[in-house]
Amino acid sequence: MSQAQFSVLITGANGFVGSRLSRYLTEKGYHVIAGVRKTADLSLLQGVPVEYRYGDITQPETLFDMVAGVDYIVHNAGITKAKHTKRFYEVNETGTASLFEAIEKQNPTVQKVVYISSLAAAGPMRSDKLVSESDPPYPITTYGKSKLAGEHIALSYADKFHTISLRPSGVYGPGDKEIFSFFQAIHKGLKPLIGNPNRKIQLVHVDDLCLAIYLALQGATIPGSAYFIAEHTAYTMRELVTTLARACGKRGFTLRLPAPIFRVIAFLSEMSFKLVGATPMLTREKAAELLASWELSTEKALKDFGFESRIPFEQGAKETYNWYLQEGWLK
Repeated sequence: MSQAQFSVLITGANGFVGSRLSRYLTEKGYHVIAGVRKTADLSLLQGVPVEYRYGDITQPETLFDMVAGVDYIVHNAGITKAKHTKRFYEVNETGTASLFEAIEKQNPTVQKVVYISSLAAAGPMRSDKLVSESDPPYPITTYGKSKLAGEHIALSYADKFHTISLRPSGVYGPGDKEIFSFFQAIHKGLKPLIGNPNRKIQLVHVDDLCLAIYLALQGATIPGSAYFIAEHTAYTMRELVTTLARACGKRGFTLRLPAPIFRVIAFLSEMSFKLVGATPMLTREKAAELLASWELSTEKALKDFGFESRIPFEQGAKETYNWYLQEGWLK
């Protein structure tokens, strides 16, 4: 069967990762079904030949028609920020449960379901040993805990239909808003060194994540398994900032932010946003995440379905920076 005959539903298809994945799989010959809310901003999907199906994972009754008759499902919908703790669980845990209940009732012969989890669900390094999928999860943020809860639900269906979880590290690339603040700071001439400059971090370019999902869809994955997805190279915080500055063509002034000072900044940010009823950009939990070491093994994904990253950070950072300039995000 050719890929052109396969259909794949992508939940949250209008977002940063979902829209990039929709374009990627369409170019690979899949019939892509974009699962989106009726109120969703579809601007990132302009020009992508997808079929739209409307549903909301927090409204279970809307999901049955969305999942019907598709060959593959990539459950990408979720939230990374919320004003209240319970909202993380309503979307990332309960929403996942609703989707899988709909799949079981409406499309139990689905060929494979890929749950897009997060490295945050596994947690950072706790020793000198690389984090691997066999380590007990130890998430340190509410977001990570909610993604792990969703992952547990997704993988509990592995005996009913082929279900796996992909845990990408920090995802960046054209269109990303999460790491944009670092590009913005360097564009303005600052090189922020947060916490221990020698701790190591692994990221993943959005196109490498799309490649991993593409390979996992028809690869020899093991039902019920979780897989880390990241660039195979880990960088120290200092190397990341230096590489980013070089990619942006900026020299910049190094701004050192020791961990205690950064935690105070995060606390003040969180409190000030709460006073005006807004979702904080930087919280104490986010600070803990940013101050941790995130170095992991990518061997399992390579062994089981042949994924290995292709885009080194310097190349990806330059591409992303140029996109920000072209789109007017940086001036």
